[in-house]
Amino acid sequence: MENVEEIRMKKFLAFTMALLLLGVAIVGCIGGESPTSSKNSPTTTQTPLETQTQEQTSPTETATETPAPTSPETQTSIEEAYWKPWEYSTVRKNGAEYKIIGYRLSYKVRPSSDSETYEYTIEKNVKRTKIQVFGIGLSGEKVDLGKKNVYEYETTVTPINSVNMEDKLIFRFWLTNESQDMFIYPWDIGWSGIFSPMGGEERFVGVEFEYRGKKFTVINPTPYKKGLFPYINGNSEWMKELNDDLNNLYMGWAAMVNLALWSAWSDKNVLVPQQGTWSDGTHSWEWETRPDGEITFSGVTFRVINAEWKYSGEPEGIKLSGNGKFAPEIFIPLSVEGWFSSKDPKTGENIEIYGAYELQDIKLEEI
Repeated sequence: MENVEEIRMKKFLAFTMALLLLGVAIVGCIGGESPTSSKNSPTTTQTPLETQTQEQTSPTETATETPAPTSPETQTSIEEAYWKPWEYSTVRKNGAEYKIIGYRLSYKVRPSSDSETYEYTIEKNVKRTKIQVFGIGLSGEKVDLGKKNVYEYETTVTPINSVNMEDKLIFRFWLTNESQDMFIYPWDIGWSGIFSPMGGEERFVGVEFEYRGKKFTVINPTPYKKGLFPYINGNSEWMKELNDDLNNLYMGWAAMVNLALWSAWSDKNVLVPQQGTWSDGTHSWEWETRPDGEITFSGVTFRVINAEWKYSGEPEGIKLSGNGKFAPEIFIPLSVEGWFSSKDPKTGENIEIYGAYELQDIKLEEI
């Protein structure tokens, strides 16, 4: 018989998958690109500020967009800035260019209305390093391929209030080249593809999990020599007790990244206070952005934009609302707080989820 936590987790996973599918639908309705599509880095230019009001009307759809009003008799030259969320890119500021090589944030999630709020600190770092690469031959012999240069993506999860996690959990992923997804997500769930009969992925070199003094390591020799099997060291049984915590972390994060509501203002000048609405009669979407001060990371100061949003989809029974802050030059939001609710189509039961995170630090390296 399932315990209460297992039932909550199944509901949470079902709802986050619904959010992922909803993101695709929203892109088609309000326009814009999905968060993981290829875009240019944020840019700033000088342009005249003009009053703009756009309206589109059809039998089933209306859309309005209203920037802050200005006097029609005057035009003032102001800066423009556009935010390209969830796309890893370099930061250009004050004539210099930087790479983001690490960040630390606090993360909270409440999988259901009757659940505790679980809280973790997540720290992500990337660096160049060397690791010893092994493979296993057809007869089971260990093959030493020597030390190889790799990109190491390290994620450290520290529990503050968790389901079962009692200590830091460290993930180390080793790749032959840089990866956007590896840096945006807490970790890459596709690593197990190295066990495919078709052979391992050629950019993926290995992964190591470390928890309470125990390690589990998998090395993929395919990038350096074909015809070898992955080398495995350690036991992964201890990871089973962390499943609920890992699901809390990953599925909520994936839903947040892929929801696609972010695209609503990706083509708007966020240095001008703006708001927008959209409706087709059964779905509605509202958003608002406005500048709000500055923040400094690694000695570099960035402008901060406040954002608020609200979505309702009657056919799906889904409601979303939230607020956050972002800097146009930084691809990840500075903070996000959101409430998500839906109705189970089979039971009619309401599912409510709360999630929040706050960026505490960013490490910048000048190029």
